[in-house]
Amino acid sequence: MDINIFWNLLSKNVEVTGSAPSTDKLSKLIENEHVKKLLPTDTKGIETILKMLDEISDTFTQESQANRKDAQLHKFNKDLLIKTFVFGEQLTSLDLIFYALLHSWMSKLNDKERYVFCNITRWFNFIQNNYSKQVLALVPINQTPPPPEPKKETPKPSATDAGKDAGKKDTTTTTTDKQTQPPKEKQQRKPAATQKEEPKKEDVSRFEIRVGKIVDCKKHENADSLYVENIDLGEEKPRQIVSGLVKFVPLDQMINRRVLVLCNLKASNLKSVRSEGMVLCASNDDHTKVEFIEPPQDAKIGERVVCNKYPGDFDKVLKKETLDAVSLLNKTNDNKIATYNGDEWMTSAGPCFAATITNGLIK
Repeated sequence: MDINIFWNLLSKNVEVTGSAPSTDKLSKLIENEHVKKLLPTDTKGIETILKMLDEISDTFTQESQANRKDAQLHKFNKDLLIKTFVFGEQLTSLDLIFYALLHSWMSKLNDKERYVFCNITRWFNFIQNNYSKQVLALVPINQTPPPPEPKKETPKPSATDAGKDAGKKDTTTTTTDKQTQPPKEKQQRKPAATQKEEPKKEDVSRFEIRVGKIVDCKKHENADSLYVENIDLGEEKPRQIVSGLVKFVPLDQMINRRVLVLCNLKASNLKSVRSEGMVLCASNDDHTKVEFIEPPQDAKIGERVVCNKYPGDFDKVLKKETLDAVSLLNKTNDNKIATYNGDEWMTSAGPCFAATITNGLIK
């Protein structure tokens, strides 16, 4: 695709001064015949993306639509979870239009807010560094996750408060109280106050990662970029999982492959096919190369992968907020070994690893 055509049209039709164009002018731009030619040739399923573009554009035009805007952006963020581009397997004018639309919004976010929309942030940064032609101002993006918020401690009652309470009890105690007090037996049966459980720490112990083996794999009937795998995890029957790996791994290299699976995600439908987990892979910075995180050959099917510095029980169902927060610290190190915050992912047979990717994000 000749992206210069798009940026030339943008410059001519919109007053660009380093900031994003208005949404109404962007909507006119997409109707341009030259821009239409830059749309993907295979348009199966494109209606969903165009509808999302319209809905996000509408919310940007009215300040009263703040809640609806956040909902649409969270939807777009989820859609980009396993994607490099907005639609299809290569850059199209849709990427550039979404980029121009979201430029002003992204430039106003702080690090914590960008962290919430981590998939949009990753995609946006990839587009601006590779395809923006510097027509719009470069948005500096810090790729280091923000530190966790400090725990709020409940203030303890002071000695003077305790004294006041004691004084109140003394002044209100009379001889008639004995008549209204319950028997001593009942007082002894009064249950002790229950202590509040401390919230779980947001670390890799919340993940249920297990060793698996792909026993069957086929292309998704409704999406050319997706595989549908059946993976043996030592359970009663193999799990069905949908993965966006067609571009990166040939079908003949999928069968009998030993992989790691994040098992405690909420089951979801991807293009009308149920998926019950996620195959974990490492990718390079621009997401042009993706590789499985693999267990050692002697690791047992179904065994849990752990990090020794982060012990703990995994969540029954992993929430999206925890998934996004923890995933930012899952990376391969200089030796291609999978780590969480520098601590190696371990099995009974040793650490897990990528084939060639070093310092790559794992998702």
